[in-house]
Amino acid sequence: MKKDERKFDNDGAKPLDFIKNYSYSIQYLSFIAGIIMSIVGLMIILFLRDIQFTGIILISLGIASIALSAIFNIKKIKVFLFSSKGLYSANTFFILVGVLIISILINSVIYVSNKNGATPSWFRSDLTASKEYDLSSQALNAIENLNENMEIFMFLRNDSSKDAVSIKRTEDLLSEFSRNSNKNSIKFKHIDPDLDPNLSSSLNIERYLSGRDLPILVFRLDESQRLSHIVGKDPNESIDVFNEKDVISGILISNQVKRKRVFFLSGHEERDINNIDRSSDSLGQAKITLERDNYDVSSITTDELSRIILNFSLSNELDLFPAAIIISDPLDEILDSEKNVIQEYISLGGNLMLLLEPDSPKGYIEMISDWGIISGEGTLIDRISYVAPNLEFLQIKDSNLQIPDHPITHNFDVIYFPGSKFIGLSLMPEEIPITDEGTPYIKAEPLAYTTISSWEETSKEIIEFNQEDISGPLPVGLAVEAISTIKGNPIRQENGEYLKSKMIIFGDTDFASNRFIFSAKNEDLFANSLNWLTSDVELISIRPKVKVFRELVLTEDERNFVRWSGWIFLPTLSLSLGFFSWWRRR
Repeated sequence: MKKDERKFDNDGAKPLDFIKNYSYSIQYLSFIAGIIMSIVGLMIILFLRDIQFTGIILISLGIASIALSAIFNIKKIKVFLFSSKGLYSANTFFILVGVLIISILINSVIYVSNKNGATPSWFRSDLTASKEYDLSSQALNAIENLNENMEIFMFLRNDSSKDAVSIKRTEDLLSEFSRNSNKNSIKFKHIDPDLDPNLSSSLNIERYLSGRDLPILVFRLDESQRLSHIVGKDPNESIDVFNEKDVISGILISNQVKRKRVFFLSGHEERDINNIDRSSDSLGQAKITLERDNYDVSSITTDELSRIILNFSLSNELDLFPAAIIISDPLDEILDSEKNVIQEYISLGGNLMLLLEPDSPKGYIEMISDWGIISGEGTLIDRISYVAPNLEFLQIKDSNLQIPDHPITHNFDVIYFPGSKFIGLSLMPEEIPITDEGTPYIKAEPLAYTTISSWEETSKEIIEFNQEDISGPLPVGLAVEAISTIKGNPIRQENGEYLKSKMIIFGDTDFASNRFIFSAKNEDLFANSLNWLTSDVELISIRPKVKVFRELVLTEDERNFVRWSGWIFLPTLSLSLGFFSWWRRR
């Protein structure tokens, strides 16, 4: 009986010991789990703001787990704290907590001031190689020349995570402008157009939406209440829906530049300017680009243009006169009466952008032949600078000396022309008439060239250079300033200067189409050309900042070295050192 009781007691002790040991494990697991939950919860609060409540719950559970572990070990904690080692550890702990609290407070102050644009410039430093976050000299000049206080309204929807990122990026950009505004302040505010339709209506943004649902910046001067609008990019395509150039343009336009009217000629099967499909050959995206520079863009027929010219001749009001006319790849031939309207518009100081194709009707180039402008009759082929496998798909590169230095193409590296004819002058420079003061009637500057290994191909079946073909280099685009036709007489204005008109002619239209306008510098080429025509020189000089992408390129041997050193060398080295240490201690 005693033996059985003893056995029972021994058997009963084992479960107690197991429970005791298990309770210690629970305490340790509770402590570790508490730390993990607190860290995860903090990361959720910091980086996943959409589920912040989940982070708060995890932190609360983590603190509770740590507290529970501490309660079970309260005696050990007391003994440890009052020991010399404990006092030293406690001092270290409190120092770390103090440093952490001070760091949090400093970062909070910096964050709040940065958000409000109040952080002084001396406190901040852009350490990026390309100075990505520092404002350019053009931006600082635009801010300095601001005549009134300005408020910028950000109309961006907040329906997705991409929208939230775009909003934050835009706020960061605008805060730089706000921070550097001293003489006249710049403030900004984010507006959700769905939540505040009344403000949207009062700021007149409905006409810019037109079903595209794009972000918009509205610039409003406090005293004059003058407005300007800049249309941004689709947040689904880029997180940077606005750039520095957009903000500068909005400031310049609202501050001093009046909104100019630009017309696309219609009635001859020209390219559609309302279709924004990226896969189409339309010019809808080009229209948006001009609207972002705050141009009033619409279509016009030659009859409507004729009436505008007549009203302008009677009233001499510049507001009635179009800043520029764009003719984009017309398929139908132009009538003689329509030629006369365009020629009269140019003679009155009008500006023309003519976008042709290799097979465009001849009447359009004949329309401006009085200014000495000619074009080829075939397609340009370049065996050196092209996009394979299409020899007619021209790749105009600055590295090949194909891009002359011109205000329109300054600092351009690559331009794409998917099929073009050459554009040139029928006169040599010495054959161009000049005024008594020595001013040439016509000044023409090429904007892009093909290489020396190019030619004009007239055959549509066999691509091969023949002796009859015109060899390169050949100009693809031409910027023309004219005070008269070749046989005409310059008109002197009241200020003593000659009446001047400008023309830009490209042998290609596709470079500005929806499919190709965002390739290389095509969009800048189109926008800068229009800016040059309308004398918006300030807009031309502004360049979007290029974000430097640094990619580590490794050879196959280098990749193999990294791979095998990570998989074999480092683990083997660690095991070897561990074995050596064990062997010595043994």
